Amino acid sequence: MRSKLLVESWKNFIKESQEEISDKEYFEGQYDFGLVPMSAKPFHEGHMSLIRKASDECKQVTVYVSTSDRKRKGEITIFGEDMQTIWETIIINYLPQNVSCIFGGSPVGNVYKKLEEASQANDETTYGIYTGLEDAKRYSSKYYASIVDRVYLRTMSRGEDTMAISGTLMRSYLSNASEDKFLFLDGLPREILDDDKEEIFNILFSRLN
Repeated sequence: MRSKLLVESWKNFIKESQEEISDKEYFEGQYDFGLVPMSAKPFHEGHMSLIRKASDECKQVTVYVSTSDRKRKGEITIFGEDMQTIWETIIINYLPQNVSCIFGGSPVGNVYKKLEEASQANDETTYGIYTGLEDAKRYSSKYYASIVDRVYLRTMSRGEDTMAISGTLMRSYLSNASEDKFLFLDGLPREILDDDKEEIFNILFSRLN
């Protein structure tokens, strides 16, 4: 009888310990706010990877989306109004529940604006900035020095942490859609259903004809 009680006590101890570890893992290292700036012209799997990571690590996430046109010599133009339509009618339906979007303005500038507001608040709120490794240099701690201990730069490397896809490749696939349409569709986030991927393609491709 005593042996049985000891076994039951040990099982309860193990169960309680596992629950404590689980709670600790959930809360430790989790930030209050995730800030995800992006131009995203067009939006692709790499962008969604950043959003997923931010959603997993933060209680609330804001994605700052540029709505300006993307014009470059030798490349097709991606129109901001088209991308905003795609965000509002398609992409937003696939975002995690703790993610919201703000459209317009400079995404990087909006991050700094948020951090400036944070520096004036007398609290311990933590922030994570989520960006591609190649863009990390845009976020210098000297601009948020007063709260540097509460701001964490979280980067992902293309081709290692995320799919080896870029806006340049996606625009190239779109411009050569007669041969590369499948590659364009494949570069879109994996969550998006095929019909919605086709709609994204049609919205962007219609500007080329």
